[in-house]
Amino acid sequence: MRWFGLSDQTGPATDQISFPMRRVRAGRSLVVEGQPFEKLHLVSGGSFKCVQTDLDGYEQVLAFAIHGDIIGLDGLGQTRHGSGAVALEDATVVTLPVADLLAMGRHVPALEVLLHNAAGAEVARRGDTQYLMSAPSSEVRVARFLLQFARRQAALGHSGRRLRMCMTRRDIASYLGVAHETVSRALTALAHDGCIQVSHRDIELIDLEALNELQRVTRGRQTRERRADTASKATAAALIKAAEAAQVSTLQ
Repeated sequence: MRWFGLSDQTGPATDQISFPMRRVRAGRSLVVEGQPFEKLHLVSGGSFKCVQTDLDGYEQVLAFAIHGDIIGLDGLGQTRHGSGAVALEDATVVTLPVADLLAMGRHVPALEVLLHNAAGAEVARRGDTQYLMSAPSSEVRVARFLLQFARRQAALGHSGRRLRMCMTRRDIASYLGVAHETVSRALTALAHDGCIQVSHRDIELIDLEALNELQRVTRGRQTRERRADTASKATAAALIKAAEAAQVSTLQ
């Protein structure tokens, strides 16, 4: 039970409780869409992407689960899972049979607390996703994603600046609802502006103040190229206006 962050509520009764651990190789499925809802899975190592697949076979990434997250909550109140979970790297999970949780929860309050905490965390993450998706531009969306991921890493005691991105750029693009190339361009632009430093899948947040300012943008953010183009057009317009004024003055 101490794995679940409930050490202050554990005692002889909860110390007797044990759940099986399962290893999942990178690229293998932990949960399959449509599978009967019988278990929850606590991520104890590694990471997963939670996905839905449409009729054409397109895989939509819904979330990323890391250490401490519970996978399978989409089955609560349902008879089957509405989404699947695929390991992004070699991972381990603690498997929690729902029937056992419900039966033991009547006698072990800490288990009820576990489920309530897990449900609350899931609701909070969905709120974060809605905030992320409301971003007016791809750069703002990527900035919000990086900061959210940094906060999750920091909550686990890891660096809140050096991010080990276990997912691919395509996975991030799917999650953000943009094209793969758009994510690459946004990361390049953020790096060019000195906000981040990218090395393969590792990303270091260099200028947190600038990133936090960017994530609060609600009216769009021009790209560096567009800002430069706008500035050059404004300069050209000013020069033309000055030349016209000078010509009128000469004629007078």
